Amino acid sequence: MSKHAVPRSRWLAHLQVAGAVVVVLAFVVFFVGGATGMIGGSSDSGTDEDTTSADGPAPRVGSDGSSGGEDRSGDTGEDPSAEPSATPSASPTQVVTDVPPQDVKDARELKRSLDWLRRGLADETTFRVGSLNVLGSSHTAPGGNRKGWASGYTRMGWAWSLISQADLSVVGFQELEDVQYGRMRALSGWDAYPGPTLDRGSIRYSIAWDPDVWELVEANSVGIPYFGGQVIRRPVVKLRNIASDREVWFFNTQNPATTPAHGNNARWRAAAISIEVQLANELHADGTPVVFTGDYNDRAEAFCPLVGQTALEAANGGSADGSCQPPDRMDVDWIFGSGVDWQEFTSASQGITGRVTDHPFVFAQGYIEQEPLASTPPGYPTEDPSDDASPSDATSDDSE
Repeated sequence: MSKHAVPRSRWLAHLQVAGAVVVVLAFVVFFVGGATGMIGGSSDSGTDEDTTSADGPAPRVGSDGSSGGEDRSGDTGEDPSAEPSATPSASPTQVVTDVPPQDVKDARELKRSLDWLRRGLADETTFRVGSLNVLGSSHTAPGGNRKGWASGYTRMGWAWSLISQADLSVVGFQELEDVQYGRMRALSGWDAYPGPTLDRGSIRYSIAWDPDVWELVEANSVGIPYFGGQVIRRPVVKLRNIASDREVWFFNTQNPATTPAHGNNARWRAAAISIEVQLANELHADGTPVVFTGDYNDRAEAFCPLVGQTALEAANGGSADGSCQPPDRMDVDWIFGSGVDWQEFTSASQGITGRVTDHPFVFAQGYIEQEPLASTPPGYPTEDPSDDASPSDATSDDSE
């Protein structure tokens, strides 16, 4: 070997190293650029037909790399000793950016509510109910005994404005004649029973409810004597509160008045009260809350037996513990309830009410506490959930 051979071989070696570096750099640039294109290249147009839709399900890939194939649960087909690959996935990773913030407080409240429901408990319930004698349209029609009053059709429009302002979800009507019933249904969109489905006069005592708040579970009727002992059926409906799942019985009536045209009906009012006392006890026997509304055409004579002989309490107060102590203010229009705490009782007779009817418009807010359902599912404990608060804590503002 000559003395010049060594320098030449070193020069070639340096040249080979430099060439290798260039090749490596070119490969890195090409590889990284291609990977970047695969990840973000489809975002420019959003119409690349080769890109798998994010809405479509990913194909199931077997261990042999083909779609479908033999089920190999638990076998990934990979060498467990292999290092994780740094090679980017061929499919772009979908990044979800529109997830709404999660309300942890609401989640806790939902968990507590579900705990109660699993134990067979109904949620607390707040509702507003009224009783309204609308003065039948026949009284103000030509030949009627109320001269100078607006028609039943017009007055029903005013009556509905009163009901809406009072924010009621259930109303027991009296003297609701055909034209007024139709007007009420058209204005409210509410459901009602019995309407025109029972006796000819039963429509006058219809119960109406907001279908966004209540759903009908059961509809019945009971015969109550009216003028001269004529029996007309009155509605009895069981409604389920949609928000709380609580079921409540509602009964509505008008007991016969003593009038010059129809004579003394005191005996028939007493007979009606006797039937209503029995009905209240039967409906509440299994603990289901009960609400009575109506024009009883009596004051203490209605209050004392209905409160003294049943679990009913008047929305406007009074008591019958030991002796009958009626409320200070009594009308012939009443709201009673058992299993219900009454709040915000109102008896309105001024303003537009005095143009709608010759009766006061009475309404109140009822509150039913959270408690076991009539039939608790077997096998569930009855103690309170052990969480830091009950569902009533989370919704107590609704009942204030």
